[in-house]
Amino acid sequence: MNIALLSAVLLLAIGSLVIKKSVPAIISFILMMFLLGFYYINLDAKMLGLFQIFIYTGGIMVLMLFGVTIIGTEFPKSKAKPFNAAAAFLLFVSISALFLRGVDTLTVALKQPVEDVNLFSGEFSDFVIIFALIASSLLYATVKMSNTLKAKRSR
Repeated sequence: MNIALLSAVLLLAIGSLVIKKSVPAIISFILMMFLLGFYYINLDAKMLGLFQIFIYTGGIMVLMLFGVTIIGTEFPKSKAKPFNAAAAFLLFVSISALFLRGVDTLTVALKQPVEDVNLFSGEFSDFVIIFALIASSLLYATVKMSNTLKAKRSR
């Protein structure tokens, strides 16, 4: 069951990246997020699964549909920019390296009792900075993309 479910999640994720039309790509992405929530529920993490389904899937659906109303249903053709792809890949590798650096902290935190109040403030402060960097870069990219697409549509 888990292998079939994760295979469907993988196919939907690939479909959301490959599909050229934005509405079917969004539907594929939303189905992927919903199946991830179902997978979490299947692993007996019911609260995480419900959060995944209601908060993340619903929130992403609203944001994506809002994006479709702003930019339209098809992306305009643009030139390939290999430098941007290389920069995005380097950013991904550096953020992944920062996360992998904290794996030892996570394993130590798993062995500590849950009642420790200073657990999150002392051990995970680096992760807050990383999440803030990721969120700000996503926000900047979204604003930049919407401005670029508006400029291309007005021509």
